[in-house]
Amino acid sequence: MRLTSVSLAVLPAAAVIAVLGAGTGVQAVQARADGGQTPVDVEVMSNDEYVARYGTEQALAEQVPLPPDTSPTAALPSEADPSIPWHHIYWSALDWDHYDIPTRRGTNDFGLKHTCSKHNMCTQKAINAPYNGKADRIEGSRAEYDGVITSGGTVRMTITSAAERGERGPNGQNTPDGRPIGTVTAFCRGQTLCPDWVNQL
Repeated sequence: MRLTSVSLAVLPAAAVIAVLGAGTGVQAVQARADGGQTPVDVEVMSNDEYVARYGTEQALAEQVPLPPDTSPTAALPSEADPSIPWHHIYWSALDWDHYDIPTRRGTNDFGLKHTCSKHNMCTQKAINAPYNGKADRIEGSRAEYDGVITSGGTVRMTITSAAERGERGPNGQNTPDGRPIGTVTAFCRGQTLCPDWVNQL
């Protein structure tokens, strides 16, 4: 087939978009009521191509579904050093009820390793911000804290950090320092990966 036409209701009343396939190229034109055709900067591509061209951060910002093998771009602190144990503490916080919340290296299932590799939430500022308040939800020994990222009072992102107040870690091991497990996960609500700019705040 040499001709494919796509109509978009979001365009002005006098305009439609027609995508014309000619040979191996694709040309987008804007057809106006007067019959003239003015080329416009419109392209059709896969989400994989979009991520490859514009990057993960912009794809997330534009709500483009990420390919399944897309990885976060932020680096985990000391990621290259496997000798650091799961219980190593990078930083700590106290919530408004004075609960101790350390953020440990953790594993693929909890801690900084989990939040950074699974959700692209990698910095102390982003993870600790929701802890500066009272827990919004408590289930057993797990407490969840919500926060927001704002610009001039406008909310750009809602974030959540969750902490385990107990001491039992992976494989039933207790923390050797006697402190709580602390941060279990942290993420940007509504998306799997936080935009890279969250780690640059």
